[in-house]
Amino acid sequence: MPMETNEQHGAQNPNNPYCIHCTDMNGKLLPFEKKFEGLVKTAMDTRWMNREQAEKNALKQMAELPAWRDRVAQMKQGASAA
Repeated sequence: MPMETNEQHGAQNPNNPYCIHCTDMNGKLLPFEKKFEGLVKTAMDTRWMNREQAEKNALKQMAELPAWRDRVAQMKQGASAA
């Protein structure tokens, strides 16, 4: 996602390719599992989704973000191989 201001970059560092929502206070990328669970919880709390719906929604969102898209693609490949 394009970031328009330095404040939107992790640790407000314009050289950080990740946004403030995907990084910790130091600009380090959050673990996938932590970000995934956060998105699932938010969807369940604010959009009244059940866990299964929230997980699908979280993966769909994460697949659109550069930080997570490769991981989501790997997960989908693993699921289709099973």
